Amino acid sequence: MVEGNLSPVGGWDACGNRFYSKSELYQMAWTDVDLDSLRVACARYGGPIATIRDDRKMVLVSGGITQPLVKIYNSAGTQLAVFIWDKGRIEALGWTSAEDLMIVEQTGEVHMYSMFGVQLQRNFSMGSEVQREGILQCQLHGTGLVVLTKGLQLWAVSGLEDPRPHKLASPRLKEAPSCMAIMQPHHTLSGCLEVLLAVGTNIMTVDVDSAEQSGTGVGSIQQLCIAPNGQFVAAYTADGRLKVWTSDFTKALSEFATQSEKPPEQLEWCGTDSVVMCWQDILLMVGPYGDWIKHDLEGKTVLVSECDGVRLVSAEKHELLSRVPDSLVDVFKIGSTAPGALLFDARQLFEQQNARADEALRSIVGQLPQAVATCVDAAGAEMDSIRQAALMKAGCYGRAFCPVGSYPRKRILQICQSLRILNALRGSDVGMPLTLPQLEALTPSVLVSRLINGRRHLLALRIAEMLNMDTDKVLVHWACQKISASLQQGDEEVQEVVRGKLQRYRGIRYSLIASHAESVGRKRLATLLLEYETCAADQVPLLLSLGEMEGALTKAIDSGDTDLVYLAIFRMYRKGMPSKSFLETINAKPLAKRLFISYCHRREPELLEQLYLGMASWQGVGHMRLCAALRKANRIRKAAEAGSSSSQAGLISDNTEVVQLLVRASEQYSQTKEHVFQSKACAEFAKLRTVQAELEQEAGQSCFLGCSVIQTVQQCLRLGNARAAERVRHTFKLSDKRFGWVKVQTLATLKDWEALEALCKEKKNVLPIPVYIAAAKANGAPPQACAKLVARLPDASRKAEEYAALGMFQEAAETAATVKDSAMLSKIQGMVE
Repeated sequence: MVEGNLSPVGGWDACGNRFYSKSELYQMAWTDVDLDSLRVACARYGGPIATIRDDRKMVLVSGGITQPLVKIYNSAGTQLAVFIWDKGRIEALGWTSAEDLMIVEQTGEVHMYSMFGVQLQRNFSMGSEVQREGILQCQLHGTGLVVLTKGLQLWAVSGLEDPRPHKLASPRLKEAPSCMAIMQPHHTLSGCLEVLLAVGTNIMTVDVDSAEQSGTGVGSIQQLCIAPNGQFVAAYTADGRLKVWTSDFTKALSEFATQSEKPPEQLEWCGTDSVVMCWQDILLMVGPYGDWIKHDLEGKTVLVSECDGVRLVSAEKHELLSRVPDSLVDVFKIGSTAPGALLFDARQLFEQQNARADEALRSIVGQLPQAVATCVDAAGAEMDSIRQAALMKAGCYGRAFCPVGSYPRKRILQICQSLRILNALRGSDVGMPLTLPQLEALTPSVLVSRLINGRRHLLALRIAEMLNMDTDKVLVHWACQKISASLQQGDEEVQEVVRGKLQRYRGIRYSLIASHAESVGRKRLATLLLEYETCAADQVPLLLSLGEMEGALTKAIDSGDTDLVYLAIFRMYRKGMPSKSFLETINAKPLAKRLFISYCHRREPELLEQLYLGMASWQGVGHMRLCAALRKANRIRKAAEAGSSSSQAGLISDNTEVVQLLVRASEQYSQTKEHVFQSKACAEFAKLRTVQAELEQEAGQSCFLGCSVIQTVQQCLRLGNARAAERVRHTFKLSDKRFGWVKVQTLATLKDWEALEALCKEKKNVLPIPVYIAAAKANGAPPQACAKLVARLPDASRKAEEYAALGMFQEAAETAATVKDSAMLSKIQGMVE
């Protein structure tokens, strides 16, 4: 038992076994709008409406402006924008899926506008062939358009993000088709756009690869219309019949004779199960089984097909004609005994404190989950807020008595959220009359994007927060719009307003806002906003583009990302920053300095030297010259080892360069007190290379360069040039012991035992005899040679041991006997036995 003020049945119309309702959405807010004299384009999903004077009709123009005006309204008739159309003659206009207005000229030029009349930078042309031949017919869809040229060729654009016109297969027509329709890619098996052409009594399907006959002998078709789900095709024939087929034309589903001699002005689908035809003053809806409903119209009405109905836009009001969902029929149908209806009645009785509520509830106790589902679904389908509340109360009332887990609480929450969203959208100030099926088809993310584009940021933010969606997109877009609208305000003032609104939200990408500020010429504001950016990878590049070089470098160093530091350094160096300022900035940042030096060391050593000189880093310059000298010396050594045919003069010249580099390195090192050792070492190295070059000239062979001081002395001794060895000794101040040790080792290596013995006998000998003996043994000296050296040992015991070690037991025994060393004698005796 439903109270009269809650029952919507009075507004239902029966069509066969189904009910349809025509609900008023808005009384249009516009005035002096004559749809008969206008071209009208209505966006789907409750989107905006665009109008322009129909230049195909004779229209009386009054007032000062004779050029046509494009006016844009929301669905409630509130004007959003108006602009003068000063371009060519319009062939078609319509809305994209992103709610951008697309206007096509007869020459094939396509212009894009926002819903606020701002021309977008996405205009394009359909090509020279279309421009040359002209457009015969044009059909728009959410993501592109198709044109039929007067040469009977089809051209299409399938994506507006990157509009590239492409020619479809030639249909080889001998006459112009009476009408055409577009099958969008997501509705075709091939995944490609298809075009239906009504030619004579046949229907042709054309795509990019082929043109085939799909329906033959279907009659002379004047209008074609494809269902929102792409599964059915409706056509109006010249003999006044409405025919419906499956989309592949393999099966005819229904045929209805309208008995009208005049074709309808519009043919559209009402959802997916009925077709609506509109004449000047009559609206005829035909159901799936030939049943029909007729409505009288007051003036011209524009039909807008939706996934669950059709919207009717007239000069006075905006209505929705749709099928009544089964859940609403179960609850509100007169005499209904469905569980949902009984649950709704029980709730009404409960509110009236009637004891029969318990009786009504007990009668459906086994069907309570089904009854709750019916009431909740009916609430989602209902557009009246009072009935929504009543149905939701009934659903919650029934769920309280359901077995645990039999009906999910989450579903009730989802429907409540959806109803809050839908009721907010349907307000005349927003003017977006969506239904629940439309909202589900559109998806919340797309809805939020549309609200953002419509500058409904607060509503978009509330919806995103309620649905736990990312709010960053909403807030960033609001901030960008705020900046664009505040060009007369100061940068600090705008920054405070933006920051004040956004500071309670985390993760806001201020870099995007700053980038927009830069694009509108407010670089100072962009710099202020970037202070709040937490992602250095977004912050640093934008600071660099703003010319804030030092700030960008500081932020890059603070982030610890070496790639960002390199980016900042190179941008500073290569984009015209004065060298002095660059060097001062780099020198003040230790990390940047180290990284830049590392790069220059590997890639640009000349630049590195300039850097060191500019920073007065003498040790750095000295190090570079030392390294250069070593590299040059290494090349000389390799050339000598390879037996290169380079002349002696060439080698001397190369060595002179090495010496000069070493002298310069020594001079640079000497500029600082901390590098005295390095300075002296480089000077000594230069002196050594000079001496070695002279020795090679004397010897006539390359055997000295690259050797150390000790090796140089040894080489002189090997060549028998004792005077040269003495000269090297005095030049580099080798001690007597060191020099003597070198001579001993060299003679032993040469196995010159006589010379070694002679050296041992010299009065100036400063080395102990064991050194000679050890060197001789290490280089395989014969026992006789070693014995001569052993004989010079002053210690008899040591001498006896050495003789014994050489196997000269008699000499060892005699020596031990002279000093009466009984222990040694016993040891020698044991060795003999």
